[in-house]
Amino acid sequence: MGRKSIAEIRREEFATAAFEVLSLHGMKGTTLQRVAEHTGVSKASVLHYFPNKQNLIESAMRRANATLRKEAVAFMALASTPWERFYAIIEANFSPTTFRAEVAHGWIAMCAEVPHNPQFQRLQNAIYHRLHSNLLSAFKQTGIGDDAAEEVSHTVSLLIDGLWMRCGLQIGGLNREDAMAQIESVITRTFSNDAERQAAQSKMSALAGAFTANRG
Repeated sequence: MGRKSIAEIRREEFATAAFEVLSLHGMKGTTLQRVAEHTGVSKASVLHYFPNKQNLIESAMRRANATLRKEAVAFMALASTPWERFYAIIEANFSPTTFRAEVAHGWIAMCAEVPHNPQFQRLQNAIYHRLHSNLLSAFKQTGIGDDAAEEVSHTVSLLIDGLWMRCGLQIGGLNREDAMAQIESVITRTFSNDAERQAAQSKMSALAGAFTANRG
């Protein structure tokens, strides 16, 4: 893989800065000038790579989602059973590096714009489709049947969204452990609490912990 160009590096820096500004100030308070100040450059430098705020915010949205997607890919590559794949998805969605109030603030701000922005709609639909597809694939392989797999995939997907919103709104002091316990509660009511599932959860938890530690 070749080295990134200066333009690619700068675009990534500005997209990251835009998400951080969005988390702090919301959509209305996020301006090209504020992103420039956050990065320590002039507004003209930002405009050189992003012609307007919408393009910058879309890039920030893609950049933030890429972090979660990379962790999901890394975890799922280590999974060898359906339950390990499921818990790989859960570990990625509630990773200590992403499931934080300040990150959730940014997502809430961007999601509020989705109904009014076709580009954001397409991106968010792709994100939801990928999550649902990954969950459905794992659940189908547990042998519960297509209809049941569809239902529980939909339930877990909705629960993930709700937990992220609760984290961002900081209602009740929701943390990663509480969020994952809510997911596990639903799974336990739907599936038998067998040794295979417990082993898969323990394995992916340990691998995710090691992955996070190495990144730190």
